[in-house]
Amino acid sequence: MRLATTCAAVASGIVFSACTALSPSRPLAQAPQLLDAETRCRRAAENANPLVTEWSAPERAHLEALLGQGAIAVAYSGCSMRLLPGCRLRGRYVWQQTTLARDTIEINNADDLFAKLPLGALSLEGQLRQQGRLAVKTTVVGQHQLADFQPESIPSDGSCLGATHILSAISVGAFKIDAGGAATVAAGVTVAGIGSGQGQSQSSELTLREAGIVERCEQTTAGAPQRDCAAPIQAFLSPLPQSIADRGPPGSIKVRFLPPRPDEPWQVMVADRTVCETPCERWIDPAMPFSLKHDPGFWHRNEVIDIPDMRNRVPGERLLLSAEPRNSTKLVLGILSTTFGGLGLATGITLTAAGCGSDHAGICKAGLFTMPTGLLIIPGVYWIIDSAPRVELRPLPAPTLNSYAPMSDGSAPPGTWSSH
Repeated sequence: MRLATTCAAVASGIVFSACTALSPSRPLAQAPQLLDAETRCRRAAENANPLVTEWSAPERAHLEALLGQGAIAVAYSGCSMRLLPGCRLRGRYVWQQTTLARDTIEINNADDLFAKLPLGALSLEGQLRQQGRLAVKTTVVGQHQLADFQPESIPSDGSCLGATHILSAISVGAFKIDAGGAATVAAGVTVAGIGSGQGQSQSSELTLREAGIVERCEQTTAGAPQRDCAAPIQAFLSPLPQSIADRGPPGSIKVRFLPPRPDEPWQVMVADRTVCETPCERWIDPAMPFSLKHDPGFWHRNEVIDIPDMRNRVPGERLLLSAEPRNSTKLVLGILSTTFGGLGLATGITLTAAGCGSDHAGICKAGLFTMPTGLLIIPGVYWIIDSAPRVELRPLPAPTLNSYAPMSDGSAPPGTWSSH
């Protein structure tokens, strides 16, 4: 009672906040630390074994059809995996039966969704928010594993442009994705002087995706999966070597832009459009005029460094660009030196001409003494020129073709690319 009286009597908002914090019925709320979809997708890309259960039926059918046509290249970015059927690669997929295994993956929030089901996170986020729960129930009977693949067989033309990974295995079986169906929740409400009441709620279960017939999965043999239990469930990806995966459009060059000064936000610009913020790497059109720009704030002038013409570069070349901004100290010294040097030279010439041609010997001597200060123009001009921004382009270390680790026998996940 005393606490309530004190809080009501104090008009200050700060003291009011402190008083409400003391009340056990008013806990302090903590703002959740939310990650945007782009950040979650980047983290999801670290998982090279994504589920494909959330793919549409036509996409899964396309994947099944490609399994008989050679090694499959994909463009994988965490929340997206795109098949590249035009990228024809040598290799074949060999069936490997495994012990029948069942699993259920529970998804209760957005973090779970992006971590466990990244390929469908963007499309299923609304359904999760509405239903409060997703459950992926899988039955796995085996894998199609990649064999006889040779990295050297990857074509150098544009047919594999955008490829980042090779599908080194795909687990198959039957699955179902359900939404809702959360357990019964009991809520108790107590009101002083009135009593307590109990409430219950339960959401219905909705099937979002389903493929395969679980009852047929036991008919799978070592020769082939049962036709009704062969739906793609999980992909196992091996990253391509940088020399293969990192390719730009025809005629482009790869540039890694370093910041002119550490810990400062410099933007890579084309006209008024920001391409990226240093440090960053981009495949660029060398015919476009690029510049580096730094905005230090309202009271300071923007710094701009123009990047030299790069049209003489070889298409496909990889460059490291480092730059030094204008040296303000040298610029100021150069301006002062040329200013005082110019004034001294002009004054010396005037005094010499006026004094030495007449009987004013003192004026003549003053002019001869002042005139040498004009030599300050020489270092001044040098400092002004030397203060100009500098841009250096040098080759990036050439990417090496990584080796492909052979797959292990049995049901273990296939090998991955390894760097040397």
